[in-house]
Amino acid sequence: MLPHPFRTDGCSRYSPGHHLHWIHAKKCSEEPGQAVELLLTSDDVRDDGWVGLRPAFDYAEDLPDVWMHAPHALQELLAEHRGRVYWLPRWHALRIEHQGDAAVGLVNVGVESGELCATDAPGSRPPRGGVTYGL
Repeated sequence: MLPHPFRTDGCSRYSPGHHLHWIHAKKCSEEPGQAVELLLTSDDVRDDGWVGLRPAFDYAEDLPDVWMHAPHALQELLAEHRGRVYWLPRWHALRIEHQGDAAVGLVNVGVESGELCATDAPGSRPPRGGVTYGL
């Protein structure tokens, strides 16, 4: 079952680093491909949208820095998060899980920067403990 979308931040883009389309979310769930577990905290998300990916375990390849349009929303989500985070390189997405492997969110990221969106409007954050994708 896919996470329910939560999008009240004023952005309607589905380009890399913006919202995750439901088809993209479905592919991430049905055909995730390789998943690299990350050490990812709110401190890894810069205010310009760039996120430094660090593998949780030994990993032979370099992980890219990725970009997303709403860094403050991701910082807030990660600040309260106590589960696992995975990089899905096939789909350019971050999978955020609670303990027990239940998906909390899928975040569409890009390898090139784009335009930051106005996502700091009041009420634009998912409810605490809520399910979201495509911040």
